[in-house]
Amino acid sequence: MKKLRPVPLYAVVSFALFAAAGICHIIFYKSAAFADAFNVSVGRAVRFALAKISGIFPFSVMEFMLFASPVLLFGLCMIVAKSVSRGGRHAIRCVSCVLATAALVYTLFAVDFAPGYRGTSMASKMSLSERDVSVEELYKTALIIGEEVNEAAKDISFPADGSTKMPFGFREMSDILCRSYDTVCGEYGFIDRYDTYAKPLVISEYMTYTHLSGIYGFFTGDANINTNYPDYVTVYTAAHEMAHQRGISREDEANFAAFLVCRASDNAYVRYCGALNMYEYLAGALYKASPEMYFNAYSTLCAAARGEMRSYSSFFDKYRENKAADISDSLNNSYLESQGTAGVVSYDMVVNLAVSYYMD
Repeated sequence: MKKLRPVPLYAVVSFALFAAAGICHIIFYKSAAFADAFNVSVGRAVRFALAKISGIFPFSVMEFMLFASPVLLFGLCMIVAKSVSRGGRHAIRCVSCVLATAALVYTLFAVDFAPGYRGTSMASKMSLSERDVSVEELYKTALIIGEEVNEAAKDISFPADGSTKMPFGFREMSDILCRSYDTVCGEYGFIDRYDTYAKPLVISEYMTYTHLSGIYGFFTGDANINTNYPDYVTVYTAAHEMAHQRGISREDEANFAAFLVCRASDNAYVRYCGALNMYEYLAGALYKASPEMYFNAYSTLCAAARGEMRSYSSFFDKYRENKAADISDSLNNSYLESQGTAGVVSYDMVVNLAVSYYMD
């Protein structure tokens, strides 16, 4: 009878990759230059492979794994119990395979997502100043973006309830965004260039209670979108999650990449979505700094866009206050802080990038 290896080859390879990824992860903390080089080489190759493999399936692979997790966990427990009961090499092989799978998940994170958190900032790569912005600069930028909203809105149909609808399907939305990414990648080489597709989530309605409009599955390569949100948020969110697919890990930078991509589109509705979402970030910051300037800027926004914002506020009332959101925000904040960012407030820090982009 052939003797079983105490530790199977799969586990040996996985543990070796885990060790190598761990060493690289430590170096990311020490050297932004190394993180940048790794992100556009090894990281890019892994992200590309994951996105293409998961892209074969029309559904979210990450969401499928979530649905299947109870069955998988039960089956795993049964296998482990049976192997342990047999003792010896069987138990060692089984336990090593379980640990190896956990190690592989960490390896994927360390390789395709972690370097983006530790590399050079997007502002530096784009030669933008990294500084505190003045209220006056914030106000001027809000006026500029507001005018971009107004221009795009001229070519859009607005229903009576104020909530616009995408004039294209979900898959076509991904195609349009990929074309825009090609344009932006031509100018900024640190963003990965390849065609990928966003995936709608079946659990979108329930996910809205967590206040998450999208999530990137670093271990599957999926850009997952909560389609329960109004369409103008869905388009911008898709561009944001696709930025994560392309090596941009920090949330403020993914937000700004999404804005640039929407702005570069030849589709008026996509430009409108990018401009209005960015305007809302700017308006929120401006209101805190100067309510008077906020209302002055808001008065220059076209009536149709103001109606969209009011419609969104009414939609969100149902989900605004709940325990799921509190837990989700706490977990997300802890995760983002562990990666060296400012936490959930980093989403709002996109205003600094926007102001620098226009004022510089």
